[in-house]
Amino acid sequence: MIIDFRVTLPQKDRVATRPAYMRRYADIFDLERVSYTSEELLDGLRGAGITRAVLQAEWSSGDYRAMNDAVVNLVKEHPDVFIGFGAVNPADGLDAVDELRRAVETLGLKGLNLQPFAAGLHANHKLCYPLYLKCLEYGIPVTIHTGINYSFDRSIDFGRPIYVDEVACHFPGLAIVLNHGGWPWVPEAVAIARKHRSVYLEIGGIAPKYIGVAGAGWEVFLQFANSLLQDRILFATDSMIPFKRAVEEVQALPLKPEAKQKLLYQNACRLLRIEHA
Repeated sequence: MIIDFRVTLPQKDRVATRPAYMRRYADIFDLERVSYTSEELLDGLRGAGITRAVLQAEWSSGDYRAMNDAVVNLVKEHPDVFIGFGAVNPADGLDAVDELRRAVETLGLKGLNLQPFAAGLHANHKLCYPLYLKCLEYGIPVTIHTGINYSFDRSIDFGRPIYVDEVACHFPGLAIVLNHGGWPWVPEAVAIARKHRSVYLEIGGIAPKYIGVAGAGWEVFLQFANSLLQDRILFATDSMIPFKRAVEEVQALPLKPEAKQKLLYQNACRLLRIEHA
C-alpha cells in the first residue's frame, strides 16, 4: 500500500482559471507537463503503485463550494481510491464555517485544506480559529500550506510554520498537517512537530530526491524522519511531481525500511483511520 496524502483536482480543469497572482507557478512547475484529466490522474496513481490518495480542494480564488462539490463527485466515482478534503477561504468568516459544516455533514469530506497566503492571512489569524475549532469537534485533520509561495504580490511570510505553533497551542489535539514541509523553514517546521504530538510533516510538491541532497535545506527533516518524528511524516506529491518518479525517489532516500513504510502509508492510515495490510 502507498498513500499519496495530497493530490489536487485535475490540472486541465484548473490551469486556464488560475488567478493572475499565481501565474508564476506555471514557470516554476511546468504545469503543462503535469496537466492531466481525472482518467490520467487515476492511471498515474495506479502506475506508481499508489493505492489511495487524499484529494484536496485547494482554494486560491473563485468558488470553493464548487471545488468541494467537484472533489466529492470524483470521490463518489472512485471511493476505493480517493479520500476527499474540502477547502474554504477563511477570510469569509462565518460563511466559511457554514461551508465547512456542509462539506463534512452533507458532502462527507474527511478533512480541511487551508491556503493562508491565498487569503492574505497567517495561519494563526483569528478568522481561522472557528474553522480549527470545528475540525477539532469533527475529529478531522486540517492541512495548512507552509513554506514558500510563488505569487508575485504577497509575502512568503504567510507560509512560515512558526504561526502554526500558536494554533497547536490553542487547539491541543487538533491534527495539523504542514503541507510542503515548510521549506525553506524546515528546521522550524520540524521543531513545531517535535513540540506538538498532533502536528505532521508532509512533502508534497517537493521532488523527494532533493530531500537527500546536502545543502538543499532538508537535512534536519531527514534526520528526524529517520528517528524521533518517523511516526509523523507523510508522503505526498501535490500532483506536481510525476507519481512514479516520486515513489522511486522516496525508495532511494537514506531512510530506515520501517521509516519508509511509515512515510509511504502507515502514518497516513493512522491519521485517516483506515486499515492497512
